[in-house]
Amino acid sequence: MIRTLFALPVVLVLLAAGAMYGSYGQVDPCRALAVERARVAQHAIGLPLEGGIEHWTRLETSQMSTGECTSDLLRSWRARLEQR
Repeated sequence: MIRTLFALPVVLVLLAAGAMYGSYGQVDPCRALAVERARVAQHAIGLPLEGGIEHWTRLETSQMSTGECTSDLLRSWRARLEQR
């Protein structure tokens, strides 16, 4: 019982990291946010995914803290879910 209690959070963190890596190719929340913002911008203006927007979004997120990136990434996910 105690092992399960300690193992569950570790498994959840590994699943979350795996999902982020699978979705964005990154585990770092700031880099994932840069990819997310680039995808949203490219979709909004109709550019192909090979565009260079991610470079600019990385510059934008490089000055943010991990907490700010995480909260902005969660806000972006919530906004996407609300649009559906």
